[in-house]
Formats: sequence, structure tokens, C-alpha cells
Amino acid sequence: MHRPLVLIGGYLTQPSDFRALVAALARPPYSYRVFTVPIGRLRWAFTRDYDFRPVLNRVRATVQQALEATGADKLTMLAYSVGGTAARIYLGEQPYLGECYNGRRYVERLVTLGTPHTSLERWTLKLYGFVNEIYPGAFYRDVRYVSVVGCALQGRSKGTFLERMARDSYAMVAGPQHAADWGDGVTSLLSAALHGAEYLAVPQLYHSPFHGKPWYGDAKALPSWGRVLM
Repeated sequence: MHRPLVLIGGYLTQPSDFRALVAALARPPYSYRVFTVPIGRLRWAFTRDYDFRPVLNRVRATVQQALEATGADKLTMLAYSVGGTAARIYLGEQPYLGECYNGRRYVERLVTLGTPHTSLERWTLKLYGFVNEIYPGAFYRDVRYVSVVGCALQGRSKGTFLERMARDSYAMVAGPQHAADWGDGVTSLLSAALHGAEYLAVPQLYHSPFHGKPWYGDAKALPSWGRVLM
């Protein structure tokens, strides 16, 4: 029987971006039945720091769909980029803007891909402030938290275009003193670390196809980190 897995995308992604990964996860040795949260680029573009409920409500509906379709009691959640932050809120039992999700009842494992678990960006301060104050670190002991991050680009002030972009991004998520760190081009190794969670840094894995290949959604990259799903 295929195990259920719910996949959450991130900013400016759409479900078709993960088609190859979904197909690979459905095959042995993983053998998951994958349910991708139906969020397109436009919905992500209109999702802002002050209200993530449109995303969270779709996560909740997809989890229920997965459980009903498979008859399972619990599932694995795989979340890309900011989708990992949304997943951490979904697990929680405290109200978020008046909505209670309490998804921990249904999730046995949360694997985040390139998720910055810290951020100093002014347009994400409210979201990250909420999740890291209310649910710091690997908050629930009955949920296995795993953070996967690529180690492909170092931030450089006089490097290539992508290295300069990485420098700016690392400074925004981890602080100016970490601008020259390594990471996946968006998320630095430091900002991807979640206290108490398992941590896996993967060489030459990029945040998105824009930054380089392979990225998290590439099926050929799955063997480099897929053991966390076994």
C-alpha cells in the first residue's frame, strides 16, 4: 500500500514544477502516494506576511483528502521553501488569525526543503515572529522534523550574479554577518537549521532552477536526500 505524502510548494511555484519529483516518490523504494497542495503562482504572489490562511486552508483540505483516500491515520509532509514555515503553523494548536489547525494529529514527519527557519526580511517578520515564538524549533516531540538544505553557492560581493544575489539573500535571512555564508542560493546553511530537528546539507543542490540544477524538485536529486523519507 502506498503511504500518503502531502507536498507543499513555496513562493511562485505551482504543482507542475514538482511533477518529476512526485513521479519519483511514487516509485520504489519510496512508494508514496503524493497529494500536492493546489497552490499556483498567482495565489503565492498574493500571499503576504500578514495572512497565510489561504495557504493553510488548502494544506488542511489536502491533508484530509490524503487521509480519506488512503485510509491512513498519519502522513508525511514535504514542504519546500516558505511552505515549510506554513507547515509548522499548520501543525500547531494555537489560533493563527482566528483559525485553529492542530495538524500534528495527522503528521508523523515534516521534511522541509530549503526552508529558511529564520528571517530578518521585513515582509516576513510577522510570520516568522509568530511561528518561532509560539512553536520554536522542533516543537512537537511526536513529530519527526527534518531540515534539508543545499550547499551550492557562497555569498560573494564581487562574485557572479548568482553569488551576489545569494549574498543579499543570506544577509536577509540570517543577518549581514552571514552574507558570505554558503547555502542553496536563497537559504543559508545557518537559516535552514531548526533547533532540535535532523539536519542534512546536500552539496551542489540549488534552491530553484533559476539558481542552478539540480534543485529540490529534480527527480535526479532525490537520491542525495531521499533517505530522510525512508
